Amino acid sequence: MARKCAGQVFANSRVGHGAIALVLPRAGWKRTLHGTAGLDSRPIQGSSQGLASVFGVRQPGANVMLPMRRGCRTALSAPGANCDDARMAYEPGSSGGCGRSLPTHVVAVCMVLLAAACSSSGDDPASETRSPSPTTTTTTTTTTAFTSVEWPTDGWPATTPEKQGMESTALADLVDWMAGHGGFDSITIIRNGHVVLDTTIYPFPDDTGHGLYSVTKSVTGTLIGIAIDRGLLAGVDVRVVDVLAQAAPQTVDESLAAMTVEDLLTMRSGLECHDQGARILPEIIIHEDWATQVLRLPILVEPGTRFHYCNWDSYLLSAVVTEVTGMPAAAFADEALFGPLGIREYTWPTNADGVTIGFADLVLEPADAAKLGYLYLRDGVWDGQQVVSSTWVAAATRSHTTTHGSAGYGYQWWIDGGGSGASARGHGGQRISIVPDLDLVVVLTAYLEPRQRTSLPDQLMQRVLLAVRPDPLDPDPEGNARLAAAVDAARRGPPSSPVTMPELADAIDGVRYEFRANEFQNEWFALTFEDQRAHLTIEGGTLGPLEPYLETFRGVVTRDGPVEYEIGLDGRFTVGESWGQPTGWRGRWHGDDRFVAEFKMLERANVRGSLEFTFEDGMVHLRFRDSMGDLDQTSTADRVD
Repeated sequence: MARKCAGQVFANSRVGHGAIALVLPRAGWKRTLHGTAGLDSRPIQGSSQGLASVFGVRQPGANVMLPMRRGCRTALSAPGANCDDARMAYEPGSSGGCGRSLPTHVVAVCMVLLAAACSSSGDDPASETRSPSPTTTTTTTTTTAFTSVEWPTDGWPATTPEKQGMESTALADLVDWMAGHGGFDSITIIRNGHVVLDTTIYPFPDDTGHGLYSVTKSVTGTLIGIAIDRGLLAGVDVRVVDVLAQAAPQTVDESLAAMTVEDLLTMRSGLECHDQGARILPEIIIHEDWATQVLRLPILVEPGTRFHYCNWDSYLLSAVVTEVTGMPAAAFADEALFGPLGIREYTWPTNADGVTIGFADLVLEPADAAKLGYLYLRDGVWDGQQVVSSTWVAAATRSHTTTHGSAGYGYQWWIDGGGSGASARGHGGQRISIVPDLDLVVVLTAYLEPRQRTSLPDQLMQRVLLAVRPDPLDPDPEGNARLAAAVDAARRGPPSSPVTMPELADAIDGVRYEFRANEFQNEWFALTFEDQRAHLTIEGGTLGPLEPYLETFRGVVTRDGPVEYEIGLDGRFTVGESWGQPTGWRGRWHGDDRFVAEFKMLERANVRGSLEFTFEDGMVHLRFRDSMGDLDQTSTADRVD
């Protein structure tokens, strides 16, 4: 197999055999930093001076040796004033070499940037994500110059970024970039046990829990590890049908009989699991015993042989926790995980079977989510207590299988490229990323558009890594002030904009429109307009096929009688309660006959979408869309004079 990187082709051999050579011309290196990685705010132009700002190189022309695992050796040559080429060579058995030793953080930065610049060629479907061989490695941080802190059980100690070896100006650029993109809700950065950045992004409010979606899976996996540590579960190779015997079919075929807890942890159950959004959830949740229904799904491939992302694998893990502990996973977490970490405010629903939703629906404040990452960063120890064993942490955060979207998958954790760490990931852009070599935890909450849900979080992590330095920095009052200003602006959001309305707004103001027969059972609506606000009143309506799930597990409710929504017209969200959730609304006219109202649920459900009203000849076509892509429904209403 061959791989392309910045226009050059090199052979990719297995570690331990042969050689890897990479040659990047100066222009290619510049593209790696600016084009592919999208880091145009950083002062790196392919020169030795620019490289010095990231890598700590102080001498032009120096050969810089990057310490690599298993005898890999990397050299960056910067002859004269230019970085004319970069060479990466693998030499079996090499353990040393000439040149200056780079700080440990450089390895993570280089690997992320090189991975961003490379794309696979060839027909191998797994070629993009060759995972390392699954051996346990122990990582130690090298940031001994930093001040140690007490455990953040009752809150994170604050500090300036420079005291923890991070640049305030780079973080200010990061915050500006996030606010400019839209869709980001918050970012929390912990380094060396200190919070260096913790901010929400307009319109998401402070001190509010955020739906974490599939980040929940990493918590469920952790509870499995704790259950094993306590002797409640014999190990990961226990057969699922032995633990969940009451849910298993009367006749168990060979494939189902072979399925183990580890197969669930690594998303290799083999189940026919097309469970994104509304397409399969109703088929399971209309029944009382979900585990029974899941264990009756067809098995397409032998368990343990192929990665296939499946929510129901994680649900079965939660059922296993319930079976071996005698309590729902949420209750077990409260005692064994959240309690020791000081996580007191959370929501994690349990269904009528007494099984917590193990694949999603955990709601935490971002600062508490960072505690989960910090626990893994500290090998499962919290304030002198081994909450989960270091053996489990190592096993959970190394690759057990190849995937198509990362460097591999562990025990309900995604493995990040370049050996930089691991991450818990959730729908819409939620992440808890840990980088052990840098003593770094990054928590991102968001609700990004589908095409951005991988690329933007990856770019965000690249920007964070480029802000990291190996040692504490000199105080930077100007940088601190710039960061404070960026945070304030991100929280405040955009200024009000002038409101313009067409003549039609007066013609329809307060007019009632009655719906024709429609899937969502809406009856009628009316719009009224003021200087800075619109009011939408709507009667009837359901939430479609996901209503039972949304009502029961995400606190979304419909109400009898007319409901009124207040909509900002000045470009800013007006926040109130909609469907039982804090929700922001804003709207504007597009042309003379189309009004679009955008909504964002801001806490538990974190659902976003729009209502688009198109008026013509005494009728209106109303299109309702949510950003998950599950709902896209158009209905028609007629004017009633």
